[in-house]
Amino acid sequence: MEIKKENLEKSKVKLTIKVSSPEMRGFFNLAYNKLASNVEVKGFRKGGAPRALTIAAIGENRLNSEILDLALQETYTTALKKENILPIAQPKVNIKVLKDLTVDTAELEYELEVDILPEVKIGDYKKLKIKEKKDLEIKVTDDEVEHVLSHLSRQKATFKDITTPLKEGDRAEINFEGFERGAKIENLSSEHYPVILGSGTLIPEFEKKLIGLKKGDKKEFKVELVDQKDPKQSKKPIDFKVEILETQEVILPKIDDDFAKNFEKNTLEDLKKAISDDIVLQKKEVQKKNLENQVLEELLKITTVEIPESLIEQETDRQINDIRSKIATMGMTFEKYLENLKKSEEDFRKELRPQAEKTIKIGLALGEVVKAEKIDSKDKDAGKIALEKLITYNVK
Repeated sequence: MEIKKENLEKSKVKLTIKVSSPEMRGFFNLAYNKLASNVEVKGFRKGGAPRALTIAAIGENRLNSEILDLALQETYTTALKKENILPIAQPKVNIKVLKDLTVDTAELEYELEVDILPEVKIGDYKKLKIKEKKDLEIKVTDDEVEHVLSHLSRQKATFKDITTPLKEGDRAEINFEGFERGAKIENLSSEHYPVILGSGTLIPEFEKKLIGLKKGDKKEFKVELVDQKDPKQSKKPIDFKVEILETQEVILPKIDDDFAKNFEKNTLEDLKKAISDDIVLQKKEVQKKNLENQVLEELLKITTVEIPESLIEQETDRQINDIRSKIATMGMTFEKYLENLKKSEEDFRKELRPQAEKTIKIGLALGEVVKAEKIDSKDKDAGKIALEKLITYNVK
């Protein structure tokens, strides 16, 4: 077998492989023995017919296909090992010469293009330009604690049916439909939707339109919504139809020591302390995430790599599968999701492409840090360990 190697752009390698006649004869024998064992020729015991009659029974096209498959699989694997190539995607195969597969003068020559892991070059990762500081003092305000207490209070609220007109703070259960130029918009429509007026769960202007309505009332009104697809963020009118199914007064519990016991705390002060501690942890997590993002952004600036197209496609597929899974939990299909966005899958993939490239580049750059720092690459947390190293070196 003769192998000619050529390095192409974007971490792609082309191998031209020429398989000799004796090797092809070996693949013929393998294919023939595999298929002949299952073929019956009239007048002969199984496996005892002359070769010519057996080949006729197998079918020349079927035999040729089996020979070619065996030859490609074997020589492809051998060529990759010989050239020390680790492919990251299925190769593209182009047959150049293919003749006489069932005789001694059989010839096979083909080209294959295969993507490999790209060469990655990073600069001095111990001298990144980081502005953020590590372990900044974190403060929690009384307002932040009161905001959480208010939220917990609403969780423990009870409800009393009312027949009086709705006012801010009351709870309503509604059916509503949104229309743009007469066409119903599914993601602006719902049934038996619970809302507490003034909570901001729905669009504030929409909630205000419900004030003064009573159980059983129906109302149609217009609300101006920002068009997210318009670069100028202009507003578009949406027509709504609303039916009030239930109306209730929200009765909030008194926030005291007894209230704290609902959350396994002895006193209100203990509950406030727990809330404050939790807010600190959340802020630390945000601070850490901001640091990590800044470190990764700076790492990208000193990283040079040509990313193979197949890697970008694989990462885009992964992101789309994640989105499919998330929206499936909400009872929506991916096709419906795209329909609501008014986008084709091709357009959606194009939008995901920049983030896919960035994600791959970060992974490859961290891989170089893993190697440089002699971190065990088999460790599932190798990337996280490398990122912690970068923070240690660059953030004081």
